[in-house]
Amino acid sequence: MKADLKELERSLVQNWRVYPGFELDLIATGLDLPVNIAFIPNPKGDPKAPFFYLTELYGQVKVIANDGTVGTYAEGLLNYKPTREFPGHGESGLTGICVEPKSSDLFLSMLYKDKGEMKGKVVRTSSKDGLKMDSMKVIIDDFPSTTRAHQVQAVTIGFDGKLYVNNADGGEWQKAQDDIDLRGKILRMELDGSIPWDNPNPDSFVYAKGFRNPFGAAWRKSDQSLYISDNGPDTDDRIARVRPYENYGWPGTMRRNSIFWWHNTQAPTAIDFMQYGQFPPEFNDDLFVALFGASYDEGLGEKGKKIVKLTLNDDASGVKSYDDFVVYIGKGPASPCGLAFGPDGLYFTDLHGEKDSQNTPLGGNVYRVRPSKERISEMRRKADSYGEIWSRD
Repeated sequence: MKADLKELERSLVQNWRVYPGFELDLIATGLDLPVNIAFIPNPKGDPKAPFFYLTELYGQVKVIANDGTVGTYAEGLLNYKPTREFPGHGESGLTGICVEPKSSDLFLSMLYKDKGEMKGKVVRTSSKDGLKMDSMKVIIDDFPSTTRAHQVQAVTIGFDGKLYVNNADGGEWQKAQDDIDLRGKILRMELDGSIPWDNPNPDSFVYAKGFRNPFGAAWRKSDQSLYISDNGPDTDDRIARVRPYENYGWPGTMRRNSIFWWHNTQAPTAIDFMQYGQFPPEFNDDLFVALFGASYDEGLGEKGKKIVKLTLNDDASGVKSYDDFVVYIGKGPASPCGLAFGPDGLYFTDLHGEKDSQNTPLGGNVYRVRPSKERISEMRRKADSYGEIWSRD
């Protein structure tokens, strides 16, 4: 990391308070509205090889190499020009991303304009070296959407090898209960976009219904289940465990079949479980949730601007503990958005980023949270059998 970036890192990381025993690093800065993060399942040792990818809201995919270099994997993916209005019509574009483990192809979710109407789609991209997109194929498209955030969101690949798609209600609340319409649903499909024979309805992509704006999604290894975050109206943002055939209540209630909800809305975005030894053993299976907060608001506020840690109860029907894990304490804007565990810690995006001393926006950032050097030493002393502890300087 160059000296000027080191100085910038020092000025930026001090604006976040981190859970005791952990430290924060600046991984990348100057990004244009970085949304979600997806890691390479088995990264190569080559310093120039891809380490992880991230979506930028207005149609770019960035690739971050093992040596920290930031490159452009794809650009110009939107066929319309967003307004950059926050909150409002600027909250749309390219959001979801996941990596297919065998081919390292990327699945991306985004909006597009078709004859003046906004619609959602999921595409699959391929690359020979992982650094530049070579081809793109539409997996599913043509479902109505909106430019006001309630669009197609997270894409994930389940333990069953199927593709799962979080699709919001598009601002048409009643569609979340319409079994024919794909809005307000979790969709399940083969990687080629066909309907699996064992879907709840073998003639439909619909896996579960009754969602408002399900932004985040993560798979929990211990119960082989999908969990999502879902944004409520004026209350009851929630976390839910997704089961086939289930109805999650929207419109009408956001609490149906939910395991946790916030009485005061916090705008939960990406989520992930700690389940591969990146943190000490006592954090195993804890759920981490990015709380986006109010767009462009500066300084501390009651809404969002933090990452929280939830410990589920034994049968995952509820939450038995809740802790702030990373909290913004600076004076500028901050919006935690994307969140994912890499091999060496928890990574998250700050969508809007900070401003410099002249009040000029610096762009969005990517940070990493990892155990402090003192905590790692303590872990090694206590448990030689804990497993590999990664360090990435």
